[in-house]
Amino acid sequence: MKVEFETAPAPYTCTCSQDIPELLLSLKISLVLSTYQAGKVIFLSPAENDKLVQLPRNFDTPMGMALSGNRLAIACKNDVIEFSNSPAMAPNYPQKQNTYDGIFLLRAAYSTGRLALHDMYYFKNKILATNTLFSCISEIDNNYSFTPIWKPDFIEEYFPADLCHLNGLAMDETGPRFATSLGGKTKEREGWRENKMNGGLLIDINSNEIILENLQMPHSPRLYNGKLYFLNSAAGELCAVDPEKKSYGGISKLGAYARGIGRYGD
Repeated sequence: MKVEFETAPAPYTCTCSQDIPELLLSLKISLVLSTYQAGKVIFLSPAENDKLVQLPRNFDTPMGMALSGNRLAIACKNDVIEFSNSPAMAPNYPQKQNTYDGIFLLRAAYSTGRLALHDMYYFKNKILATNTLFSCISEIDNNYSFTPIWKPDFIEEYFPADLCHLNGLAMDETGPRFATSLGGKTKEREGWRENKMNGGLLIDINSNEIILENLQMPHSPRLYNGKLYFLNSAAGELCAVDPEKKSYGGISKLGAYARGIGRYGD
């Protein structure tokens, strides 16, 4: 598949705190980041205790990503592109033989049109994604551009207008469980922008109940060991939630606008 740009992708810079290479090396993992502003997906791998290797690849507006086993899906401007890691082929990569321990090869592409997909997961061999443009959770497959499976109660119809900036999705073993959005119960085209700084919501998908409101641009709800977390992004906080009490508290000050959480081990 050939990825083309109307204009050249913007340059980017990447810096990290000194302990990041050491941490990744001790865990024996790499990080994969998407940056739609620069049009790149970047693999960050530790070379030594104090050095990172950056491996960027160009994509058209990459946003949400999903990983399951050897499968990697990347949501782009008009497609969801699937790759498969083939470790046995990695040592023979022509440009740098005997260098890499993995190589992701293109296997499939789903033509979705513009959906602005944010959080994305593999679930029971399906791709589920937060469809921000249409304000819903969707399944991505080869039947339609997308198949909606849930929307907030205050969204009356599926309409490509980014009504509430639905962006975050927390999953458990049963499927989608919690979602985040910005700007309150908005029904107008991009209506979330008017109150984006203090109108964030956390929604229980099973009951459609609003658990938290007046959040500061929340992103990335996650369920780990039965506990619910999210990023209160504009406040620069990682927060823990008590859904029954409809309360939350900050557990870590990040000192920056953060979006995106990944967990490895403990």
